[in-house]
Amino acid sequence: MIQVSVEVANALASDHTFAHLLKIDFTSGPVYFTDAGYDISWGGATYQANGLLLGMDPPKFTTELRVGEISVSFGAADQSVLALLLNTSQINRYVTVYRAIINSTMQVIPEPILLHSWLITNVAVTSDRGGAEVSVSMASEWADFEAPRGRRSTDASQRRFYPNDRGFEFSAQVKKEIKWGGA
Repeated sequence: MIQVSVEVANALASDHTFAHLLKIDFTSGPVYFTDAGYDISWGGATYQANGLLLGMDPPKFTTELRVGEISVSFGAADQSVLALLLNTSQINRYVTVYRAIINSTMQVIPEPILLHSWLITNVAVTSDRGGAEVSVSMASEWADFEAPRGRRSTDASQRRFYPNDRGFEFSAQVKKEIKWGGA
């Protein structure tokens, strides 16, 4: 359940406008974007309304445990975003998305609603006569849940830490799955 302040709840109950605030934690440092028509200052950062953020898939929330995926599109006419995304691998970098409720004086009603934090999974560039676009695919932190980590039950993995130990010398010959922990 999303927790919101009383001010945000009151604004949501009446006519309101909103903007998305995206913070991308690039390897070189965070970069801030908004889909509003003007820059938004919040939380000590200025979210740029430079026209580079073209669109974002609406996040879909369900009660079942699954990998959530969305995509964000940026204009590739400005080479700065293209350079950030393509010159250095940005895979598994965090993207945090907030929905900010905007009041009549164009200020953010504290606190923006945290929609989610995603990890970058892919970057693709497309171009045609209409222009170029960079699409950043993102998934929830469950995207790499089954990725192998740490030590393995192999001779090479054991010898990496214990060069003279031959305890796993014949482990490759075992063809059945061994359940650890009494399962």
